[in-house]
Amino acid sequence: MSTPSAPPVPGAPSPSGRPDEGLWVRRYRPVRDPELRLVCFPHAGGAATSFASLARGLDETVEAMAVQYPGRQDRRHEPFIPSLAGLVDQVVPEIRRWADRPLALFGHSMGATVAYEVARRLRGTGQAGPVHLLVSGRRAPTVRRRDVAHLLDDDALIAEIARLRGTDDAVLQDEELLRLALPAIRNDYRAAAAYAYVPGGALDCPVTVLIGDRDPDVPLEEARAWREVTTGPFALHTFPGGHFYLHDRMDEVCRTIGDALAGPAAADTATGPVRPRTVADTASEPVPPRPAPAPPAAALRRADAARPGDPVDTARRVLVSARTPDSPVTPFDGISGWLAERLRAGRFDVSRIPFAELRGWSFHPGTGNLHHASGRFFSVEGLHVRTDRLPERGWTQPIIVQPEVGLLGIVAREFDGVLHFLMQAKMEPGNVNVLQVSPTVQATRSNFTGVHRGRDIRYLDLFMGPGRTRVLVDSIQSEQADWFLAKRNRNMIVELAADDDLDIGEDFRWLTLGQIRRLLTLDDVVNMDARSILACLPTADADASLPSPVLRSFFGSTGAARHGTAEVLTWFTGVRALRELVQNRVPLDAVTADGWYRTPHEIAHESGRHFRVMAAEVSASSREVTSWTQPLIEPRAPGLMALLVKSVDGVLHALVQARVDVGHLNVAELAPTVQCRPKEHTGPEGLPGPPYLEDVLSAPPEDVRYDAVQSEEGGRFFHARNRYVIVEVPHDFPEDAPDDFAWLTLAQLTGLLAHGNYLNIELRTLVACAHTLY
Repeated sequence: MSTPSAPPVPGAPSPSGRPDEGLWVRRYRPVRDPELRLVCFPHAGGAATSFASLARGLDETVEAMAVQYPGRQDRRHEPFIPSLAGLVDQVVPEIRRWADRPLALFGHSMGATVAYEVARRLRGTGQAGPVHLLVSGRRAPTVRRRDVAHLLDDDALIAEIARLRGTDDAVLQDEELLRLALPAIRNDYRAAAAYAYVPGGALDCPVTVLIGDRDPDVPLEEARAWREVTTGPFALHTFPGGHFYLHDRMDEVCRTIGDALAGPAAADTATGPVRPRTVADTASEPVPPRPAPAPPAAALRRADAARPGDPVDTARRVLVSARTPDSPVTPFDGISGWLAERLRAGRFDVSRIPFAELRGWSFHPGTGNLHHASGRFFSVEGLHVRTDRLPERGWTQPIIVQPEVGLLGIVAREFDGVLHFLMQAKMEPGNVNVLQVSPTVQATRSNFTGVHRGRDIRYLDLFMGPGRTRVLVDSIQSEQADWFLAKRNRNMIVELAADDDLDIGEDFRWLTLGQIRRLLTLDDVVNMDARSILACLPTADADASLPSPVLRSFFGSTGAARHGTAEVLTWFTGVRALRELVQNRVPLDAVTADGWYRTPHEIAHESGRHFRVMAAEVSASSREVTSWTQPLIEPRAPGLMALLVKSVDGVLHALVQARVDVGHLNVAELAPTVQCRPKEHTGPEGLPGPPYLEDVLSAPPEDVRYDAVQSEEGGRFFHARNRYVIVEVPHDFPEDAPDDFAWLTLAQLTGLLAHGNYLNIELRTLVACAHTLY
C-alpha cells in the first residue's frame, strides 16, 4: 500500500456520512449497512493487511475493520508507540467513532492483549462495551511470563520469528525486507513484554478464544485462563497448526468467528484435535464452564448491592460465614468425634519399602529417572538450576515432574443464609496423622480420567461441566517449588442452590468458614489443599466500616492499602523481569555431582540436609484404589513460614517477599516474609539466615498472633510439616524494606489469588490462617 499524499483528517465524514478510516482504520470490504462491526488488531510487527482475507470471508452482515499501528506500511514514517497502554490510549478514541453499530473486537497474538485492554477501556467509559471479544494465539493477560525476545540480537530475533512462522517465507529470505521489519517487531515485543495485567473490572461480554494445537507459545491451560477475564459466556476453539494457524485455516476461522458473533458462546468447545506441548493428555483435560452472566439490575439484593455471584457479593457472604463460629448443620463440638470415627472406620497402612518393590515404577536405564510404566502420574528427575543470586555454576537436585493440572474443589451452599463448605475427612499416605479435613474433591488428572482404574470420584461432576452449580472461585495455583517443577492445581469453589439437597456420605460435613477458622488454630487438622482453596475466596470491598485492622485488611477497600495494586504489580513484574532463574531437566543420575546419592532405599544428600526420596506401600480401604506403591518426598527438617504484619493507618499490612524458587513456572512468586528451614541456618556449617529471621525468632510471645504446625501435601510428601507463624510488629518497626519485599493488605493478596502464579502455597496457607486473627 502506498503512502497517501494527503492523509484524511481523523474524524472527517466520508461521502456516505460515516466517519472516514483516517490513519488508524482500514476496511477491505466496506458494508453499506452492517449489523455489527468487528475491529481487528494485528500481531507484533504486523499490519492491517494481515486481516484482508478475514474481512472478505465474513458474512455481509459483519463489517471487519483492521487497525493500522504507527511505524509500518503507509505509517512507516511515524514513530512507534512504545507501550500497549499508549497504543490503547490512541486507539480507543478512533474506535469510538465507529460505535454507531455494535462493536466486537478480535486480536491475534499481541493484538489479543490490545483488544482486551481496548474492551476494558470501552467498558469503563460509560458507553456500551463490546458485544464480543475474540482472541487468537495468545495466553490470557492474567498469565504472566518473562518475555525476552526484544533483548535478542538481530540474528536471534530472526530465528525467533522463523520459529513462530509469522512472517512470509519470502520476507525471511529477503534480508532487506526483513531488516526493515525488525524495528517494528522489536518495538512490539518490548511493549508486550512490559505489559502488566491490573486486576479489576471483569468484562461481561462473551469471550471466544482461538488457538493452534501446535502453538509453541500458548499452552492450552494458558488459553483457557481467558475465562477469568469475563463473567459472560466462554468458548475455546482449536485448529490444526502453529502460532499462525489462521493463515492456512482462514475459511474455518471465518466460520468460527461468524458463528460466535451470531449467537452466545458455548462453554468450552474444540473444533479440532488439541496437540499439547508437554504431555499427551493435556488436551482432553476436563474444564468446568464459567458462571452464567450476572442477573440484571432489577434482581439485585438491594440498591447498592453487588450482583449475586460477583467477587464483592461473594466477599460479603464470606464475611458472614467467617463470623459464624458454629452451626446447627454440623455442631463444632461434634467435629472431633466425626474425625475420630472416620479414622476408625477406615484402614490405612503406609510402610517403607525398597525401590525394587515398587509396582509399575522403575529407574530408567539410560537416565536413572524414576517413572511409572504408564507414563502418567509423575516422575522423579534431575534438575539443574542457576539463579543470579547464587554461584554461577548453579546446582542439581531431584525434583518431581508432574505436568498435569489436578483439580482441588470445594462445594459451597447456603444454610439459613450462611455459606457452608462441604469438607471431607480424607486419608493421605504422607499425612503425619493419616486423616485431615480436606476439600470435597482432591484429584490428579490421572485420578479423574481413570488411569488408576479405581472407583469414580464422588461429586466430581459438580466441577466438570454445566449443571447444578455456580462458580465462586476458579484459578490455577502453584504447589511447593522446592520439590515440584512448575506443578499447578486448579482451585475451585462451586455453589449449589440453597434448596438443592446434596446426598452426602459419612466422610463429608458442611462447615462454615468460622468453624474452619477454629480448626486452623489446631496442628495438622486442615490439609494443605483445603487451605489453598479457601485462601482464594474473594474478600475485598465487603465492608469498609469494620471494627478491627484485621477485618479492614481482609474485607475493606483495597484503596486503604499503603501501595496501590497497580504499583504492587509494577514492582512485582520488575522483580520477575530482572531476576534470573534458569532451569534445565537433566537425568536423575546427574545429581550425584552435587552430593546426592542413591541406595536401594533412598535418594538423599550427603550433607543430611534438604530431603530424601523414599518408596512406600499403601493400603487404604476408603480410597478409590485400595492398594498401591509410590515414591514420596521426605523432608529432613521442618520449615518455618512466618509473616510479619503491622497496622498502617488502621489497616493490617503483611510484609511479603518476591521469592525466586527452584521450580517456579514464572521466576518469582509472592512468599511469606520468612520461608526457610531454621535447622539449616544453625551450627558451624549453617547457611546465612534470610532477612527478618531474627525478628521472627526473637518476637515476644504477646506479639505472636498465630502459631501452629500444618502438614503439607500428603499425596506426594511424607510427614512434611512446617511451623506457620504470624507476628505483629510494633508501630515503630520500619516500613522501608529491601527491594524484594513489599507491604500489602490481606485484601490485596486475596485479590491477586483470583489469578494464578502470584502467591506461593506457603503464603496462601498464611492468608487462610490469618482469618483466625479477627
